[in-house]
Amino acid sequence: MSAYVMTDKQMEILLKLVADKFAACKDMDEVRQAIEEVKEMAKKEQNKE
Repeated sequence: MSAYVMTDKQMEILLKLVADKFAACKDMDEVRQAIEEVKEMAKKEQNKE
């Protein structure tokens, strides 16, 4: 298992993308969907490592 260290800039970009995704939600159903999409993206990244 290799450790991946994110730079501050990479972390900033990632957090902005997640914040934008949630900011676009108009109701709780869209929030639930956004949560699932973010979880799926995280799973895909874990599988790459």
